[in-house]
Amino acid sequence: MAVLPAVLFLGGVALLIYSVEELIKNITKTAILSGVSAFLLAVFFTGMDFENWAFGVAAIVGDLPGVAIGSAFGSALFLVGISVALAGVLVPFEPHLPTDYLLLLTVSPLLALPFLLDGRLSRVDGVFLLAIFVAILAYLYWQERRGRETFRDEETQEARAALEADEHGSWYYLGFVILFTFGMVIGSELAVYGARGILANVGLNGTIFGMTVAGLVMSLEEILLVVEPIRSGRSSIAVGNIVGSLIFFTTGNIGLLAVVRPFSLAQSVLVFYWPAVFVITLLMAVVLYRGRIKRIEGVLFGVLYIAYWVISYAYLPSSPLPQ
Repeated sequence: MAVLPAVLFLGGVALLIYSVEELIKNITKTAILSGVSAFLLAVFFTGMDFENWAFGVAAIVGDLPGVAIGSAFGSALFLVGISVALAGVLVPFEPHLPTDYLLLLTVSPLLALPFLLDGRLSRVDGVFLLAIFVAILAYLYWQERRGRETFRDEETQEARAALEADEHGSWYYLGFVILFTFGMVIGSELAVYGARGILANVGLNGTIFGMTVAGLVMSLEEILLVVEPIRSGRSSIAVGNIVGSLIFFTTGNIGLLAVVRPFSLAQSVLVFYWPAVFVITLLMAVVLYRGRIKRIEGVLFGVLYIAYWVISYAYLPSSPLPQ
C-alpha cells in the first residue's frame, strides 16, 4: 500500500520546508546586521537550499543516491521551469546583473561536469565541488562588500530598523535556530523513509523519482521566493535566490552528498539530466543578460519543463540505479 509512504514523504517535506523557512528567518535577523545587500543575503540564505541539502544527505545515508542527486538537479529545473516561468507570466520584471555574475552562473554546471564523467562521485570529488561553491560565494561576497551592492535598495535598512526595534536578544533567536534545525533533520528523515516506501511500491527508478517528483515537491516554496518578492517590488531577493540556487544545486549540493557518501550515477544523469540542467542554466543566464523576464520567456521555460517531464517518464529506462 503506497498511501502511508506518500503521506510520510509529503509530511516530512512539509515539516522540512517549514523548519528551513523559520531557520532562515532567524539566521537572517543576525546576518542582516552585517549590512550587506539584499541580493547577497538572498544568495546565501535562500539560494543555499538547506532543505534540499538536508533531504539529499538523508537520502544518501539511506542508500538512495538517485533520489539525492535527482532532487538537486530536479530542483534546479523546477526553479526555472516553474518558479521563473510563473514570475514571467504573472509579474514580468527586468532584472540586471553584472556580466561576471552571469558568467559564474553559466559555468557552474560545466565546473561540475569533469567530476561526473566517470559515473561516480568520490569524497575527493565532493571536496573539490564544495571548494568551487565556496570560492564562488566568496567572490560574490567580496564584490558586494567592496561597493558593488547589486540591486541596492532600502530592504537592508528596513530590516535593520525592524531588528533594532525588536526587544528579543540573540539567545532568543538562537533557541529557534536550534529548534528548527531539529525540525529540518526530522522532516528530511521522514521524507526519505516515505520515498523509500514509494519506490518499493511502484517500482520507479530512483533517479527519475528524484529528478521529477522529489525535485518538484522539495521546491514548491521556490515559487513564493521568486514570485512574491517581484510582486512586492523587491526583485533583488528573487534574483539572488535564482542565481544562488542554480550555482548551489550544480556544485555545493552534490559536493556535500559525495563527501557524506561516495555514490554511482545512473547513465541518464550524463546523457539527459546534466545536459538539461546546463541548457536551462544557460538560457537563464541569457535571459538575465538581456535584462527582461516577461511572458514570452515565462512560456518558453514552462514548455521546456513540460518536455523534460515527458521525456523523463516516457523515454528514459526504469532500471534500478547502481548502488
